This record gives sequence, structure tokens and C-alpha cells, in this order.
Amino acid sequence: MLLKSKQYPERPRVLITGGAGFLGRDIIRQLHERHPLWYVCCLDLHAPNHAQSSLIDQTYEVDVRDRDAVFTALASCKPDLVIHSAALVPNGAARYSTKDSDWQRVKAVNYNGTVNVLEAALAASCKAFIYTSSIAAITDDLTQEYHYIDETLPTGRATLHYGRSKALAEAFVLDSSHATAGLKVCVLRPAPIIGPEDTQVISLIHDLIAKGETEFIIGDGDNLSDWLYISNAALAHCLAAENVLSSATAAGDVFFITNQQPVYFWDLLAAIWAELGHYPKRRTKIPVEVALVWAWLMELWGWVSGREVGIGRGSVRDAAAVRYVSCEKAEKILGYRPLIDGLGLRDGVRRTCDGYKKQLAARATTGLSNL
Repeated sequence: MLLKSKQYPERPRVLITGGAGFLGRDIIRQLHERHPLWYVCCLDLHAPNHAQSSLIDQTYEVDVRDRDAVFTALASCKPDLVIHSAALVPNGAARYSTKDSDWQRVKAVNYNGTVNVLEAALAASCKAFIYTSSIAAITDDLTQEYHYIDETLPTGRATLHYGRSKALAEAFVLDSSHATAGLKVCVLRPAPIIGPEDTQVISLIHDLIAKGETEFIIGDGDNLSDWLYISNAALAHCLAAENVLSSATAAGDVFFITNQQPVYFWDLLAAIWAELGHYPKRRTKIPVEVALVWAWLMELWGWVSGREVGIGRGSVRDAAAVRYVSCEKAEKILGYRPLIDGLGLRDGVRRTCDGYKKQLAARATTGLSNL
């Protein structure tokens, strides 16, 4: 339903990068529901699926690393607003890599790609720009605990490639020269996102079952963490879009976005395993120091054997980390509150796992059809 209480351009043109991806798809769906008359463009490395195509007015199959192609696409779209959600999220062992080659790969998408998109937006006389950063821009520092932090904490702490790239891109987006040029920018920092079409988070947790690693808890098990259901992540982007196209009270600001339900990390894993039909027979707590020695030995074995290992010192520290944040600023300025009607984190886990089960069934069917 079109919100008539705010003043927007008559039919704003909105371009979503990463629009065919996990988050981008839901942003487009909710934008269409809230503002069916808005003109929506999708820019992604891959074409959107058939069901999504009816919600999109124009599609550009473009890699954000290709500067010329990005400039050409935005010159064609002429957006009033760009929502830049395209990103590379390292998975598995790559999440904790210290290799420069991995850093350059992540930086090329998350920082260089952001530079390309924002500068192309300026060249196309775009009025507003929303950057999808991450809570990791702060918390990808595995040496500290983060208890109910807010946006006043400066970046520059992240050491992992993903968080470093997001913090670097944030600094570029928020540079005062862009506001001087007439571009209203806003940065959102979502917590890790789950949902029925998730292909990363749940698969990693599911893999621990096959590896026989579900009976261990690293640390005391009392480490709280924040998560975010996909519909709430998309809602925050829609609210930010409405803000920067009207009152613009969010311009130049950064917002943490979570489900506002911090949970014990190991309890969340147990809930996901239960939804997937697995119940560990016991839960043995391993001191972090002992787990780090074990992880170091695994890394050494991987180096000698030339094989990738699933457990390293980075993943051990990550599993024992404390990270939860305040969303008070997003509530006050954006009007963000997680959707109700059964979309709490518990129900979000159930829906996410139901979707993952469908993915597994589809893969099994495809595998059989190829025999």
C-alpha cells in the first residue's frame, strides 16, 4: 500500500544492486508491496528468477567490479535512489583467511564495487544512496567482546577480511564530499541474516552434524549474539529508503539492524539442529584455550596435507564471541521495529530450516535425475 503521509517524488526510480540475491529479492518484494507505483531496477551479476521478474521494471546483468558497465547501467536507469546490497561474504575457512589474495578478492567486490556504484550514482545525478554494510564492520575483531554496543563505537577494529572491507566501504560512503555533491547517504549494519532462501548460514551449521561436531560447546556457552530474519532486514531497507526520499533525517547516519532478540549462540545452533531432526546426546564444554590449541593443530595438519580444514583458531574465537548491539537509533530515526505476527527469531529459525529442507530435497531430486 502506498504510504501517502510522506512526500516522495511522483514515481521514484530505485535501483537495487544485488537485487537477485538473498537480501535483494526481499527488499524488492517489500518495496513493491509498500510502493507498487515505484519504478524498480535490479543490478546483479545474475538475472532474477522468473517469479521476481514481474516486480522489476528494468534488469541490468552487471558485475559491480566492472566500472564501465556500472556507469553505463546507472546512466540508463537514472535512479533517484540506489540501495547497494551487492556483496561478497566469504564462507567456511575463507571467512577467517589471512591471505592477501583472499583480501584482494573480497575488497574488489565490497570496497571497489561500492566505489564504482556510488560514483556512478553521482554521475547519474542520483539523490540518495543506502549502503548495506554489516555488524561485522565492528565485530569482525575476534579479540574483544561487544556487549550491547551502539553506533558511537568507531570502526577500525575489524581484522577479518569481510568486516575490514565493510568498514572501508562505510568510510568512503560517508565521506562528506558526497553530501556536498548533493547525495544523501545512509548506512545499515544488519546482523547475520537467516531466512528460507539462505544458502550460507544454515548450511554451515547443518554440516556440523555430518562432521560429528555437535556435542561440543566452546567456552562456557553463555555468549550472546544477534541475528536478523530476512523480512526484518528488508523492512529496515524500505524504511531507510522512505526516509532518505522524504525527510532525510537518516542522511549521513549509520544504523545497527537486528531482530532485537539476542540469544545464546550455542542455544541457537541447538534449535537449528533440532529443526533438522538432530539432537546431540551430550554437550561437552571445552575451554577456549584448549580449543585454540586443537584448532592450531588442525591448521598445521591442513598446511602439511594441503587440505582445507573446517576448524581453525578464527572459527574457535568466533564461536565463543560475544556480540550484540542496540537498535535504539534505528527505532528512533527510521521507525524500525521487527515485524510481529510470528516473525520472532524462534519462528524465523523454523521457517529458515523449512526452506533449507526444501533446498536439500531439490538437490536430491536433481542428483537422482542426473543418474
